[in-house]
Amino acid sequence: MLRKSYILLVSSILAFTVWSCDDDSPTGPDLSDAPESPSMDHVEMDLSVFENAENYGAFKAMDPESFLKELPTLADHHELSAYEQAAFFAAAAEMYFQIMGQFPNIFFAHQDWGDPSLDGNTWVWEWSFAAEGESMTMTVTAESVDDERHWELRYTTQGMDGQDDLDNELLIASQVRLDGSGGSWQLYDFFEDDPVFLVDYALEDEITTMVDMHFFEEEDGRFYYERDGSQSILELWDVVYGGNTTIEWNNETHTGSIQSPEYHGGDRVCWDENYTRTEC
Repeated sequence: MLRKSYILLVSSILAFTVWSCDDDSPTGPDLSDAPESPSMDHVEMDLSVFENAENYGAFKAMDPESFLKELPTLADHHELSAYEQAAFFAAAAEMYFQIMGQFPNIFFAHQDWGDPSLDGNTWVWEWSFAAEGESMTMTVTAESVDDERHWELRYTTQGMDGQDDLDNELLIASQVRLDGSGGSWQLYDFFEDDPVFLVDYALEDEITTMVDMHFFEEEDGRFYYERDGSQSILELWDVVYGGNTTIEWNNETHTGSIQSPEYHGGDRVCWDENYTRTEC
């Protein structure tokens, strides 16, 4: 999904982080007051209704690279039932979510930052590393704005092999609601002002009620998950096939339906509590 240059620079960041973190520990404010870094670990789409599908475990067991490579053809190997076809799309959504959900965990990692300073109401972490004429400075900031905490990670590079120098460029941003009811994050391209990934999520009583995932390439792709009590919906736009796929199900009865442009001519197809086809 990411362009080659983007992958190379992200790899450089991770490599620098592993072997060249600055261990200086400057004096500063009371570190116990510093906010915890944002994470997606507590956000989880409930797709358990599909665990009885024959192929769901096989889809989930695939490594991400193989799964993403096979997405356009897996469902065409044989005629799947409506429930099995829906499980295929659910596995695709879960795989993308697992991949995209790792980015805040990777880049907002306290153990790599050292001790922060406090600039007014903004917490600031900054560290640098250099090797063989190449250098990089990373800056993380956290600031409370209204009822949210806003995070940013920016970077400056010099002498990176085959790359132009970059000055205070935004890599990843996150906005977390202080009451724990949700948030969002965006991952930016190194050479564009717009994000390449963005995720919004909402929680209620620690249950994930909404996840909205966008990624941008030649065409925009999107997954949208929403849960309202026992009812759930999963929608996909231009992800596996062109157009819009909609899956709906009941978490208690396990009944549901699927409507997709490449499945049964785009007609809505339903399944009952035994996962067999039924009238809608």
